[in-house]
Amino acid sequence: MPVTLTPRLVGLMVAVSLTVGWMGSSLTQNSAPAQAPSERTLRPLGGQPVGPPQAEVLRQRLNEPPMPSRGRNPFVYSSRAPRPSAYRDREREPEAAPAPVMAPPMPIAAPLPVFRLSGVASTVEDGVAVFTAILNDNGAMVFAKAGAKLSRGYTVVRVEEMSVTLSDADGVTQTIRLP
Repeated sequence: MPVTLTPRLVGLMVAVSLTVGWMGSSLTQNSAPAQAPSERTLRPLGGQPVGPPQAEVLRQRLNEPPMPSRGRNPFVYSSRAPRPSAYRDREREPEAAPAPVMAPPMPIAAPLPVFRLSGVASTVEDGVAVFTAILNDNGAMVFAKAGAKLSRGYTVVRVEEMSVTLSDADGVTQTIRLP
Protein backbone atom coordinates (compact mmCIF):
# COMPACT_ATOMS: atom_id res chain seq x y z
CA MET A 1 0.00 0.00 0.00
CA PRO A 2 1.47 3.27 -1.04
CA VAL A 3 1.96 5.94 1.62
CA THR A 4 1.98 9.58 0.68
CA LEU A 5 4.45 11.73 2.55
CA THR A 6 2.85 14.93 3.68
CA PRO A 7 4.85 17.74 5.23
CA ARG A 8 3.26 16.96 8.59
CA LEU A 9 4.34 13.30 8.38
CA VAL A 10 7.90 14.27 7.38
CA GLY A 11 8.13 16.69 10.33
CA LEU A 12 6.90 14.04 12.72
CA MET A 13 9.47 11.53 11.46
CA VAL A 14 12.31 14.06 11.87
CA ALA A 15 11.21 14.97 15.38
CA VAL A 16 11.01 11.30 16.42
CA SER A 17 14.45 10.48 14.98
CA LEU A 18 16.07 13.45 16.75
CA THR A 19 14.46 12.51 20.06
CA VAL A 20 15.59 8.89 19.78
CA GLY A 21 19.14 9.96 18.92
CA TRP A 22 19.31 12.36 21.84
CA MET A 23 17.99 9.79 24.31
CA GLY A 24 20.31 7.09 22.99
CA SER A 25 23.38 9.28 23.39
CA SER A 26 22.44 10.22 26.95
CA LEU A 27 21.99 6.56 27.85
CA THR A 28 25.41 5.57 26.51
CA GLN A 29 27.13 8.40 28.35
CA ASN A 30 25.57 7.57 31.71
CA SER A 31 26.30 3.86 31.40
CA ALA A 32 30.09 4.26 31.42
CA PRO A 33 31.64 1.91 33.98
CA ALA A 34 32.67 3.61 37.19
CA GLN A 35 36.39 3.70 37.85
CA ALA A 36 37.61 1.53 40.62
CA PRO A 37 38.98 3.41 43.62
CA SER A 38 42.75 3.62 43.67
CA GLU A 39 44.38 1.04 45.82
CA ARG A 40 46.24 2.21 48.86
CA THR A 41 49.86 1.34 48.89
CA LEU A 42 52.06 0.88 51.86
CA ARG A 43 55.04 3.14 52.14
CA PRO A 44 58.25 2.10 53.72
CA LEU A 45 59.23 3.55 57.06
CA GLY A 46 62.08 6.09 57.10
CA GLY A 47 61.83 6.68 53.38
CA GLN A 48 61.09 9.81 51.51
CA PRO A 49 57.81 11.34 52.56
CA VAL A 50 55.21 10.71 49.92
CA GLY A 51 53.40 13.93 49.36
CA PRO A 52 52.84 16.37 46.69
CA PRO A 53 56.22 17.15 45.11
CA GLN A 54 54.94 20.63 44.37
CA ALA A 55 55.29 21.67 48.02
CA GLU A 56 59.05 21.00 48.03
CA VAL A 57 59.54 22.89 44.80
CA LEU A 58 57.62 25.84 46.17
CA ARG A 59 59.65 25.85 49.40
CA GLN A 60 62.88 25.90 47.40
CA ARG A 61 61.63 28.79 45.26
CA LEU A 62 60.80 30.81 48.37
CA ASN A 63 64.40 30.50 49.57
CA GLU A 64 65.97 31.47 46.22
CA PRO A 65 66.79 35.12 45.51
CA PRO A 66 64.39 36.75 43.06
CA MET A 67 65.31 36.76 39.38
CA PRO A 68 66.25 40.14 37.92
CA SER A 69 63.56 41.68 35.78
CA ARG A 70 64.02 41.50 32.03
CA GLY A 71 62.73 44.99 31.32
CA ARG A 72 60.15 47.54 32.19
CA ASN A 73 56.82 46.13 33.29
CA PRO A 74 54.12 48.19 31.57
CA PHE A 75 51.66 47.37 34.34
CA VAL A 76 53.76 48.71 37.21
CA TYR A 77 53.99 52.46 37.73
CA SER A 78 56.48 54.04 40.02
CA SER A 79 57.44 57.55 40.89
CA ARG A 80 60.08 59.24 38.80
CA ALA A 81 63.21 60.76 40.16
CA PRO A 82 62.77 64.53 40.43
CA ARG A 83 64.47 66.46 37.69
CA PRO A 84 66.40 69.57 38.59
CA SER A 85 64.53 72.64 37.44
CA ALA A 86 65.87 76.05 36.58
CA TYR A 87 63.98 77.52 39.53
CA ARG A 88 65.61 75.16 42.03
CA ASP A 89 69.01 75.81 40.49
CA ARG A 90 68.58 79.55 41.06
CA GLU A 91 67.74 78.98 44.74
CA ARG A 92 70.96 77.08 45.36
CA GLU A 93 74.10 78.98 45.97
CA PRO A 94 76.36 78.83 42.96
CA GLU A 95 79.37 76.64 43.33
CA ALA A 96 82.81 77.92 42.50
CA ALA A 97 82.94 77.06 38.82
CA PRO A 98 85.80 78.03 36.58
CA ALA A 99 85.09 81.16 34.61
CA PRO A 100 84.29 80.43 30.97
CA VAL A 101 86.85 81.58 28.47
CA MET A 102 85.35 84.34 26.36
CA ALA A 103 86.31 84.74 22.74
CA PRO A 104 87.35 88.21 21.68
CA PRO A 105 84.35 90.21 20.53
CA MET A 106 83.80 90.16 16.80
CA PRO A 107 82.66 93.30 15.07
CA ILE A 108 78.97 93.03 14.38
CA ALA A 109 77.99 94.02 10.88
CA ALA A 110 74.82 95.98 10.43
CA PRO A 111 72.02 93.74 9.21
CA LEU A 112 71.48 93.95 5.50
CA PRO A 113 68.16 95.39 4.44
CA VAL A 114 65.72 92.85 3.16
CA PHE A 115 64.72 93.63 -0.40
CA ARG A 116 62.54 91.28 -2.41
CA LEU A 117 61.53 91.85 -5.98
CA SER A 118 57.80 91.21 -6.35
CA GLY A 119 57.43 92.23 -9.96
CA VAL A 120 58.36 94.61 -12.74
CA ALA A 121 55.94 96.94 -14.52
CA SER A 122 56.61 98.70 -17.80
CA THR A 123 55.21 101.85 -19.37
CA VAL A 124 55.99 103.54 -22.69
CA GLU A 125 57.13 107.17 -22.38
CA ASP A 126 58.19 109.03 -25.53
CA GLY A 127 58.37 105.71 -27.41
CA VAL A 128 60.78 104.16 -24.89
CA ALA A 129 59.87 101.37 -22.43
CA VAL A 130 60.43 102.48 -18.85
CA PHE A 131 60.54 99.74 -16.20
CA THR A 132 59.30 100.20 -12.63
CA ALA A 133 60.39 97.70 -9.97
CA ILE A 134 57.87 96.58 -7.37
CA LEU A 135 60.07 95.96 -4.31
CA ASN A 136 59.37 94.78 -0.80
CA ASP A 137 61.60 97.03 1.32
CA ASN A 138 61.64 95.60 4.88
CA GLY A 139 57.89 94.90 4.75
CA ALA A 140 56.85 98.04 2.82
CA MET A 141 55.89 97.90 -0.86
CA VAL A 142 57.84 100.39 -2.98
CA PHE A 143 57.51 101.30 -6.68
CA ALA A 144 60.98 102.38 -7.77
CA LYS A 145 62.47 103.49 -11.08
CA ALA A 146 66.17 103.87 -11.86
CA GLY A 147 67.70 106.54 -9.58
CA ALA A 148 65.11 106.15 -6.78
CA LYS A 149 66.30 106.20 -3.14
CA LEU A 150 65.43 103.33 -0.81
CA SER A 151 65.90 102.77 2.94
CA ARG A 152 69.37 102.74 4.57
CA GLY A 153 71.01 104.64 1.75
CA TYR A 154 70.32 102.20 -1.08
CA THR A 155 69.75 103.50 -4.59
CA VAL A 156 68.16 101.78 -7.59
CA VAL A 157 70.84 101.67 -10.31
CA ARG A 158 69.03 99.80 -13.06
CA VAL A 159 65.66 98.12 -13.60
CA GLU A 160 65.40 95.40 -16.24
CA GLU A 161 62.61 92.99 -17.26
CA MET A 162 63.59 90.26 -14.75
CA SER A 163 65.96 91.97 -12.27
CA VAL A 164 66.84 95.11 -10.34
CA THR A 165 70.35 96.32 -9.48
CA LEU A 166 70.78 98.19 -6.18
CA SER A 167 73.77 100.10 -4.82
CA ASP A 168 74.53 101.05 -1.20
CA ALA A 169 76.31 104.19 0.07
CA ASP A 170 79.75 102.51 -0.29
CA GLY A 171 79.10 101.64 -3.95
CA VAL A 172 78.59 97.90 -3.40
CA THR A 173 75.96 96.63 -5.83
CA GLN A 174 73.60 93.71 -5.58
CA THR A 175 71.22 92.29 -8.16
CA ILE A 176 67.82 90.95 -7.18
CA ARG A 177 66.06 88.69 -9.66
CA LEU A 178 62.44 87.61 -9.92
CA PRO A 179 61.81 84.16 -8.49
